[in-house]
Amino acid sequence: MLAEVLQAAGEGLTLVFGWPNILYPVAGTLLAMTFALMPGISGITLIALALPFTFAWEPLEIMLFFGPLIGSGTFAGSITAILFNIPGSAPNAATVIDGYPLAQRGEAKTALACAAAASALGSTFGILILILLIPLLRATILLFGAPEFLMLAVWGLSTIAVLARGSLVKGLAAAGIGLLLAFVGTDPRSAEPRFTFGSLYLRDGVSTTAVFLGIFALAEIFDLVLTGRTTISDRVHPDRLTGSVRRGLASVFRHFGLFLRCSVLGTVIGMIPGIGGTVASFVAYGHATQSCRDPQATFGRGDIRGVLAPEAANDAKDGGSLVPVLALGIPGSASTALLIAALTLHGIVPGQALMTEQLPLVFVLIWALFLSNWLTSLAGLAVAQPLARLTVVPVRVLVPLLLGLTTAGAFLTRGRIADLGVAFVFGLLGLAMKRHGWPRVPFLVALVLAPLFEVNLHLTWRLQQLGRINVWTRPIAVGLLLLTLGSLLLPWVQAWHRRRRGAG
Repeated sequence: MLAEVLQAAGEGLTLVFGWPNILYPVAGTLLAMTFALMPGISGITLIALALPFTFAWEPLEIMLFFGPLIGSGTFAGSITAILFNIPGSAPNAATVIDGYPLAQRGEAKTALACAAAASALGSTFGILILILLIPLLRATILLFGAPEFLMLAVWGLSTIAVLARGSLVKGLAAAGIGLLLAFVGTDPRSAEPRFTFGSLYLRDGVSTTAVFLGIFALAEIFDLVLTGRTTISDRVHPDRLTGSVRRGLASVFRHFGLFLRCSVLGTVIGMIPGIGGTVASFVAYGHATQSCRDPQATFGRGDIRGVLAPEAANDAKDGGSLVPVLALGIPGSASTALLIAALTLHGIVPGQALMTEQLPLVFVLIWALFLSNWLTSLAGLAVAQPLARLTVVPVRVLVPLLLGLTTAGAFLTRGRIADLGVAFVFGLLGLAMKRHGWPRVPFLVALVLAPLFEVNLHLTWRLQQLGRINVWTRPIAVGLLLLTLGSLLLPWVQAWHRRRRGAG
């Protein structure tokens, strides 16, 4: 079996890098990067638009072109997150937390280089794990059920206690607002409207993209105008910028243990159907804050580890997300659901037949994704210095452009005018939270993880009542529960050790 996998990997590599096949992933990468630079418009939109134009293509061309559309826009979305506090897509929202403060300090080059390196290496890690798991894909994915999803959500929510720096009460209150907002829409058990107040718009829930753009991007735009800052970095000449591409690259290797752990998190979370990169990036960010033993940590105020962790996880999840797609034909996210549609339109059926009879074609998809991620990161490194200069552009020039991009992103995600109102309401809320010292990260973590928690809590509870499962006999669920308890106790243990060293 191993010899067959290696042979198929070699054949796939030859096909991807052969001429003129290589033009397809390069074109897909350029398109994905362009779309990702427009806030709120993710690769999902691009895949949907590309489908009608590929009906006459062969299966090889489909694999070459659609592989890059899945993940090559991930890093590009972090560029606007770091420079302007505008997440290119929902998974990039975690990068905003520390990336933008770094840009405000004049260290945009450092943050961009770190994000580029973490993205390239994280995607490589995820793809390597995917290749190693190919002989075991079916058994691996079936290990996860409702109890495991529930414990994963609980672990993510446990980070709120650490993320609520300054005031635990304010942090928990912000998380409570996020939970309440997540419950607006349709009850997953009864399909009845819940907290909609008779509004048809609220039946589908509040757009998370509009909320992200409002609470980060619009809040920052309002703050720039009200505070009278001349530029984002408060510097008027590029020579005053202190960031360094070399320092950003070195930070990945300086915190290599954190990089590896977050890459593992991203890959594993990517394998779980229906979760996606937003959960992966926020869980990784929470892990970075909890596992940090440095009393001088500045998470939320410009800590490079706050860029490294979510970027590594967000790109590593791309390789993991292909596991359920290729093995079982189960989409792990909206983008992989559209990928399955593209494959089936051309007679490529995911599952056992694809993994045995058409294995070289599988590796074409994998290597095309690998190539596109590296192309994106190398392009980001090449233009990090000129991009950093955008932080010295006068605010009077930037604000109209940023306002236009943000409102366009909020509207184009679902095509609803009401989403613009949601974005502006949460922009004002984000501004008020920033001015009065209320943490915004617990709010977002709760908003992202609440649906995953709610659905799987009901499923687990009901299955336990019926005797269909026993949570305590499921090693992954128990392991995640122990990990949650350890995460909650770790800050107390670290504080005790610091007090003991100080007393000694």
